[in-house]
Amino acid sequence: MKKRVYRFFFDYEKEEAWVNVMAEQGWYLKRTMLGYFIFEKGEPGQYSYRNELVIGKNQDYYDFLESMNIEFVSKFGCWAYYRKKKPEGPFELFSDSSSKIKYLRSINRLFILVTLLNLFIGFINLYIGLGESTERFLNTGVSFFNFVVVMIMCMQILKVEKRKKGLQRELHIFEG
Repeated sequence: MKKRVYRFFFDYEKEEAWVNVMAEQGWYLKRTMLGYFIFEKGEPGQYSYRNELVIGKNQDYYDFLESMNIEFVSKFGCWAYYRKKKPEGPFELFSDSSSKIKYLRSINRLFILVTLLNLFIGFINLYIGLGESTERFLNTGVSFFNFVVVMIMCMQILKVEKRKKGLQRELHIFEG
């Protein structure tokens, strides 16, 4: 039995938590795209899922994950999902704070790029919309949408930064 769910997340951690709740209910992720998830019915609570930004990952990395009994599930754009059987123990993609901090930096680089791109396009559309263009309402509306995306992305950047700072504090405590 398959289940198709349309659900959009701005927060990758909340998305991952939701997929794990679905797995606890016996719905195992098979495929994902932007805001679209396909699940297959199975025995509840057998798998844990993790998502990851996979920019710059090569085949050696995927082979390493496979050697750790981590199964690749789905990839869309630069995000991938993996799963591991729960009886095999806890499932973390990052074994130490330093690697997690490096990962969070790469996420923020992507978020900052998306933010700046939307800010730039938003200002261009606002400029056109305030001019004599026949599509001024469309341009102004698109500009508004771009600025909303900028605000949402800024909140995500701040959240990732806060998490990164917390890990840096922990790392400093353990090293100090």
